[in-house]
Amino acid sequence: MEKREFTELLKGCTPVKDVNGNILVQSILNMELVCLTTDEEYSMDDKFGNPMNLIASNTGYGHLNFRNTDAKPTITPTQMAVINDQSAQNHGMVKAGYVRAKSSTDFNDAGCVQGSQTGYLHEVTADNFRMLPVTMREMVFEQVGDHSYDHIYPAINRLGRDTNSSTGNYLDVYFNKYDKDLEQFIAHFERPRNLIGTIVLVDGEIVAIDKFPSYTYAEQVWDLMIRDCYGALALISQLNSRTGRKTFTEILNDLDVRANESTTDRLARALELTKKSITERVTEKLEAVLDLEFDAELDIDGNPSRQNGPRSYVLTNEGYIGQVISESNFHYMVSIVKKESFDPNALRRVNEMKRKARSQDRFGL
Repeated sequence: MEKREFTELLKGCTPVKDVNGNILVQSILNMELVCLTTDEEYSMDDKFGNPMNLIASNTGYGHLNFRNTDAKPTITPTQMAVINDQSAQNHGMVKAGYVRAKSSTDFNDAGCVQGSQTGYLHEVTADNFRMLPVTMREMVFEQVGDHSYDHIYPAINRLGRDTNSSTGNYLDVYFNKYDKDLEQFIAHFERPRNLIGTIVLVDGEIVAIDKFPSYTYAEQVWDLMIRDCYGALALISQLNSRTGRKTFTEILNDLDVRANESTTDRLARALELTKKSITERVTEKLEAVLDLEFDAELDIDGNPSRQNGPRSYVLTNEGYIGQVISESNFHYMVSIVKKESFDPNALRRVNEMKRKARSQDRFGL
């Protein structure tokens, strides 16, 4: 079993910051989004084609074929779904998949996402591409390498319960019910220049991390990520009447009143203190995961008879699960999600003990 360190997986990436060094955090309800960037030399814009130009099909249940007509290879967005208008069974991926230039790749651990609908997919294009909601990711990552056709159904049922959408085994029922709401969520978030990845927090805890191959790739999948993948978090928060912490209001109410300070200046001072407070809080959460180490198991179905080129690995540790697609220790695509049962406070306690152990003097006489 190989190992991957968290800092290695995201090497070269840094949070996007303002001119004063504060981390830019976008939020809606109790969900926060931190965007990552990197130096231009680490953005593989010339290497990868547009994943939205792929063509999907299959000839049996429980697998998906993607045909790439581009002169460049590409990678399917993590856990992409094909929701088609044909008389054919919708399918979903349980991971991201590398597709070579001018070739087709079969993924035999895909799964059905439309209950009892029959029929095979034929030449389905980007208008019918969606992404599985991030709340499904843990359960679906656990199915990598499983060749049964129905292994995504339990995650769809869980999504239906969490979103009051009575999905059963039909993912399209969820999208049909909430598409208008999901479209509105896109407007809440702005994609910064030179985006290479995202970190999502819910109730102040890191729940998902994504790193993309390039700036261009991030732009191509941005709307899908915000609408389909992360949008479910906001929906569930809304349904459960969850709200975010009113940091600005709290700071403003506690702020001292200075002589001859205008209301505008006082608001500006409160805003800057708010940014610093949020930066400190997010930094603390990020520091807690820096020491994470993952078991990296080769994804056999994601590397069919290839001796060279990118390799897909499933990442697991006590609190997180995900995937990385790498080549020569360069990590093109990273997707990590927190396990629902994991308590991040346990990780912080372990890290504190490690720091204390490192600070102890070595034994001596």
